[in-house]
Amino acid sequence: MTDTNHLRAMVDELSSSFDQTSSDQTSEDAQVDSLMSDRSALKRLLSEYHILLEALDKSPMAYCVYDEQDRLIAANPAYERLHPGLAELRLHAKDKRIDLFYADLVRRELAGKVSAGELEAAVSERVKAQKYADGAAVERSYQGNGNFRVMKYRLSSGGSAGIALDITELKQRETELDRARNVAEEATERAEASLEAERSRKLQARQLSELGEWLQSCKTVQELFVVVDRLMPQMFPSSEGELYIYSNSRDVLDGACQWNRDDLLHKHIQPDDCWALRRGRMMRYGEGLSNIPCSHAAKAGPDGEQVPPYVCIPILAHGDTVGLLHIRFPAVNSSEENCLDETVLAFALQCAEQISLAVANAKLRDELEQQSIRDPLTGLYNRRHFMNQMHHTMKKSGSDKKSVGLIALDADNFKTFNDVHGHNAGDVVLCAISEALLEAVRPTDTVARFGGEEFAVLLSDTGTDAAEDRAEAIRAAIAGLSIRYGEGVLPRVTVSCGVAGTSEFGYVPQELLRAADVALYRAKDTGRNRVCRAEPSDIAERSA
Repeated sequence: MTDTNHLRAMVDELSSSFDQTSSDQTSEDAQVDSLMSDRSALKRLLSEYHILLEALDKSPMAYCVYDEQDRLIAANPAYERLHPGLAELRLHAKDKRIDLFYADLVRRELAGKVSAGELEAAVSERVKAQKYADGAAVERSYQGNGNFRVMKYRLSSGGSAGIALDITELKQRETELDRARNVAEEATERAEASLEAERSRKLQARQLSELGEWLQSCKTVQELFVVVDRLMPQMFPSSEGELYIYSNSRDVLDGACQWNRDDLLHKHIQPDDCWALRRGRMMRYGEGLSNIPCSHAAKAGPDGEQVPPYVCIPILAHGDTVGLLHIRFPAVNSSEENCLDETVLAFALQCAEQISLAVANAKLRDELEQQSIRDPLTGLYNRRHFMNQMHHTMKKSGSDKKSVGLIALDADNFKTFNDVHGHNAGDVVLCAISEALLEAVRPTDTVARFGGEEFAVLLSDTGTDAAEDRAEAIRAAIAGLSIRYGEGVLPRVTVSCGVAGTSEFGYVPQELLRAADVALYRAKDTGRNRVCRAEPSDIAERSA
């Protein structure tokens, strides 16, 4: 661009010089007479003219001058190389001094490039554009010569001049620079994507670690469900989902918890409702995937709308399927192919593995705990757990000033029954008594097998009178049992009951147990199959 400005300035200076000469002289004849009379001035003028011609001829910039009639009056070789039609016009001209007009040059160059009907209009438009040139630079490509920056401007004489600077190399450098810039931008994008992936990986690793830590800290399955409900929305913010766990009967899965929803999608689902459970491996659903939605997922999409993308992952514990993790992605555009990102799927699988391990551990812990507090034959609480529960209940009831009742009962003549009918029949009787006890008490009461044929019932928030009534109802229910064993019915079974209350014996567990035992022995001594209430005098007599 610097060369262009320099050349234009030089031409303008020369033109101004001629204009200034014209203004100083009264006429062209006077100027000629002056030059002819001063040979040194004429020689100097011719020398300057040849210098200018040489400069224009050797210039890499194309230069041309047209007069007010658009007749070419000067052009350097660079201009002629850009317009091969110019040489052809001169070659075919009979008179080598024939005038060449811009319109003839344009017409020759456009011949064959535009239709014959549009040729003259195109020529006229180009001629008009040159006549009203304003000096604005435009870029133009010349076939076989590369790219040029062209600038045309008007002269004071009414003619026009134009220069064209070869910018092919500059354009190539710009192209190379753009290519390098694109490569750099792509490398930056890859680096940013890699950095973001690393950040995401670290975040997922931290979240998995936290999930595993919380899950392993859970002492019960219910606590585990709370952790899943709280942490899954943080790990999958745009998701909805549920965790289902097999029921004890193994014929249905119960909804254990959900996230980012007000309620469970299903309270229960059948194993056959899920393709993942049928196939025994993860199943994902979405547009572009060759699959069909699970029956339990059909409700996830509003009526008339497509089921959102989702993934179902079986929850395994020690090789057995114990549940199902269902995660939906309603915010994902399901019209996109493979809309479930592989990274998200891998993360979901890792979360499912953590939950599977935690469920297995929690279930094992629950089983061990139940084994430690339950009687293996009847399923009732054992003596150790009963005593722990009794201490807790007595302490709380004492603070709240609420009454607690205790029933101690024993199967009558059970040793003789075992000797006559066998221990298997005796086990059936014990189980029947246990079932009758559970049916006769409230969920807040505690029933335990103390050992052998001895049982105990702790009645929270219950006075001694009410406890005695409850004992009588239990005695009558057991006496009315018809217990089948083998192909027959066993003889009637009865129990003796002793009742004691905190209103008479205070909130010391050992004292209450001792009072109930004394009342139980009195019931047996007075004929069995009856209920006796402990009195403070009984304790005093027995102590004496």
